[in-house]
Amino acid sequence: MTDQPPAKPPDLIYEDTGAAAPLVYFDIVGAYGTMNGAVEVELATRILVPKPDGSTEVKFISSGRIRCSANAAANLRNGLDAALKMLEQPAPNPVGASKLN
Repeated sequence: MTDQPPAKPPDLIYEDTGAAAPLVYFDIVGAYGTMNGAVEVELATRILVPKPDGSTEVKFISSGRIRCSANAAANLRNGLDAALKMLEQPAPNPVGASKLN
């Protein structure tokens, strides 16, 4: 047997923590900025508030805050761009699906 060099570890080590990581849903970016070199993004979710007269009022509440370095923000942007690009590709037809005549 020949000695082989050990395999190079991947550049990114990611460990799935299952349900321990929070899921953040948002509808809009309410505000963004920078402070001391960190990127700050405020996420907001749309809610409907019932009124006494039977109508509803639309409001936005804070659903999350992102604080990260410029490098991490660029990685997030790249990930979002890649996900949006996936949406542009036509989805394959599910097995057993039929067209209507």
